[in-house]
Amino acid sequence: MTEVGYGSNQSRGATRSATPLRRCSLSKVPERSLISLRTPVVSFSCGGWASLPVLVFFILDNLLEPYRCCWSGPSARRPENFYSIDHVRFAAVCKQWRSMSKLYNQATQRWRNKQLPPMLLIPNQDDDQRRVVYSISEGRVYSNIRLQVPFSRRCCGSSHGWLATVDTTEQGCPVVVLRNPFTKAKPIFLPPLDILIAKYETSYHEHYVRKVILSVDPTMNPENYVVVALCGRWPMLAFIKAGQNTWTYPSPNGDFGDVIFYKSKVYALEAMGDIESLDVFSSDSNPSQPPQLKPRTPFRPFEPYCFHAYLVESIKGDLLHILRFYALIDGRFNYGAGRRTTHFMIYKWVFDNEDEGSIGHNVEVKSIGDEALFVGDNHSISILTSNLPGCQPNSIYYSDDYISNYPSLEGDEPYDMGIFNLKDETITQHYSLHSNSQRAIWVVPPFNGLF
Repeated sequence: MTEVGYGSNQSRGATRSATPLRRCSLSKVPERSLISLRTPVVSFSCGGWASLPVLVFFILDNLLEPYRCCWSGPSARRPENFYSIDHVRFAAVCKQWRSMSKLYNQATQRWRNKQLPPMLLIPNQDDDQRRVVYSISEGRVYSNIRLQVPFSRRCCGSSHGWLATVDTTEQGCPVVVLRNPFTKAKPIFLPPLDILIAKYETSYHEHYVRKVILSVDPTMNPENYVVVALCGRWPMLAFIKAGQNTWTYPSPNGDFGDVIFYKSKVYALEAMGDIESLDVFSSDSNPSQPPQLKPRTPFRPFEPYCFHAYLVESIKGDLLHILRFYALIDGRFNYGAGRRTTHFMIYKWVFDNEDEGSIGHNVEVKSIGDEALFVGDNHSISILTSNLPGCQPNSIYYSDDYISNYPSLEGDEPYDMGIFNLKDETITQHYSLHSNSQRAIWVVPPFNGLF
């Protein structure tokens, strides 16, 4: 089956005028604040119209939401805050307007847990232990900001503002370390994974952890988060809960390519394209009785076979299956070396009974409308582009995340990044890495809001 459209596909200019207006949320404002707002003596320096809270809320409701980061100075090492440009400009007019803006934010909770558009964490050519970020919406590199994210070749995960790097024990077992370079949170060193790194590939230890994702931000939920990892040469799934000392390995297990949290469960993508789910929140850590992965799709559901794919939850809450196809460069193929992305295909999985774990069927999606997908080594995400100038709708932003099973023999230079437009099937560049550099990864910095 084919689904011709998915969501809105209006032009950027038409999107703003056609977007339904949010209801002004004066009912959520504390009564004492409403009393002061209704008092006739309230005076605003830029006109009497500002004394009308409904009108002010209406204006704030319809301001666009481009975001920028605020740094503490030329020598800054982390951002102080992320903000909406138009709202800051509104609040900066005078004290009364700032008070009204603050009251609006408290009433609507519009900026609470707000996510920024993803940025690209890229190598800093002068310091191997620090990284800089590239803003897609602004088209610029924040080269004066150097984030402490130590890794030699690749970062194996980006989720909820945290990055996952890999260390090793003396015995050669990989250790996942969670770091948040945007805050002052201390690194989280997780227990060693139960896999061994080949002696001749110790310099490629970061390739032995394919991807790491988090259920929530550990800063916000320090005692109630889950970490899921795909690890090993033929990646198997492992998870660990906050406070636990050992990883849990469900059964059957092996050769997974991607994983996400979807509707409070883990959905893992097998190399052959089939999907399995697991309820990690209710699973006990018992090695003698490992939790069971449940099949959710038919085996090898797509023809032709695609060995590189992603799972993404859409803005509408659908489970999207993204297939990534390659072509050879210069007619050579050495277990993945010399490949270049040519196009993507998207399918939506439909389940008749989600609660009972029914087997789903897929529907091809030709357009994702005003959404943009960000895939790679990161926790795959979807965002709305309506209020994000510089971000292309109906597109897939991808980084180079191909991992060879034999990296020491085949090499792994990162260069395959771009933006795939679903409508005309063209590929453009967002940022080009130099050869022989570390891999780039999408990151979503935390948003502190306007309070």
